[in-house]
Amino acid sequence: MTGSSFRYLIKEGFRNTWTNRMMSIASICVLLSCLVLIGSASMIFLNINSLVERIEDENVIMVYISDNATDADIDDMGRKITAMSNVDKLEFVSKESAWQEQLETMDEAQAKFFTEVSTDIPLPDAYKVTVKDLSIFEKTVSEIRTLDNIDTVRDNSNLAKKLDTISRGISIIAIVIISVLFAISLFIISNTIKLTVYSRRLEISIMKSVGATNSFVRLPFVVEGMILGIVSGAVSLGVVWGIYEFAIKQFAELFTSVGITPLPFTDNALIMLGVFLAIGVISGVGGSLITMRRYLNKEGSEISAI
Repeated sequence: MTGSSFRYLIKEGFRNTWTNRMMSIASICVLLSCLVLIGSASMIFLNINSLVERIEDENVIMVYISDNATDADIDDMGRKITAMSNVDKLEFVSKESAWQEQLETMDEAQAKFFTEVSTDIPLPDAYKVTVKDLSIFEKTVSEIRTLDNIDTVRDNSNLAKKLDTISRGISIIAIVIISVLFAISLFIISNTIKLTVYSRRLEISIMKSVGATNSFVRLPFVVEGMILGIVSGAVSLGVVWGIYEFAIKQFAELFTSVGITPLPFTDNALIMLGVFLAIGVISGVGGSLITMRRYLNKEGSEISAI
């Protein structure tokens, strides 16, 4: 295929889009709706996942150290815990700082009473352990319990299991929704291209009868599908952005009351634009290729009478 032929076919793709502009607009609107749903669902899932991650960070293992442990024993315990594969972060909490925090939560009279009764600190030193993977939370707790010089280990394995289940559920739901909406988008684009092919069936049959290759016939429709996908993807980003910012303003008081900080849309805007354009182009090009392959295999070699 020469350069002039390629440019001609590209122009034909743009011309087809404009000539069939009502169907093109309808396809863009439907694909836009699918992408807006995907984008809105994605932002909801990202915010939920962010909230779950914050809760996970608070779901730590508190390892309380025996009073008779020496400084060397404490350091050795810290090294062994850090060496565990599922440990993400380790923080030493001295009994002095823990007791001071406890006093700050009390009323002034209570704090004064406890400090005057005795100078001894009733709390042990401790390590605050944050894990990487909640699915093996209990295994990590068991490994820690085998260490020497441990007084007690406090954990919340039930919460860990629930958080792990929530995280997996969010991922599965997101994949299912995106897959279904992508399939719908592919179906819509395919039908739009099918109508365009039907309206030009005589022209295509004549081109095939005089020796035009399948690639020559197919390219304008691929370009048309690509245009529909790119326009839909770009417009969808703006729509999702507007809906997200509007929702944040409407529910600002609710978010503040429950201590939730929504993620800034700008943090995910470029990624979402890339995903939208990819879905749009794949839907458009894929729909075009599917439709044209079926037509060229079954009807494209015959001249249809009108």
